[in-house]
Amino acid sequence: MTMQLAPHVYAATKTAWKLLVSHLGGGEAVAACTRATRSMVSDYGNVHSERFVPVDVLLDAETVAGEPLVTAALARAQGYELIPVTPTSETDLAIKMARLGSDVSDLFAQIAAHLAGAALSPAQRAKALADLADLRLVAHQAELILSSAP
Repeated sequence: MTMQLAPHVYAATKTAWKLLVSHLGGGEAVAACTRATRSMVSDYGNVHSERFVPVDVLLDAETVAGEPLVTAALARAQGYELIPVTPTSETDLAIKMARLGSDVSDLFAQIAAHLAGAALSPAQRAKALADLADLRLVAHQAELILSSAP
């Protein structure tokens, strides 16, 4: 079998599968909600195995988990990022935008300072990453609402 990407990329998807299995309560739990057997579930996460989780098993497991852990890893491997398209009310979005709006200039200034050489503490880095994720989600939700407006 010819692999198109570096081995560590495939290992990352297997690691994401193991995280998903753990999130669901283990191999027995995944076997109970998918067509895979417990040994297959284990094999899909084994970096020494050439077997990967089938799409239908992945879809069932991620649906039960409520989080697309492996799908997100697959997207990252190809240079993409998943953004939830969960609808939000215009009122909820306005509240989120107002909260984020007051922090965006500080966030951008902090990131610009970091790009210019200023160090970020682990806590500052974590907060900046969380704020950027919130900003990305709010921007996407605003785009969904605006694009569906008459």
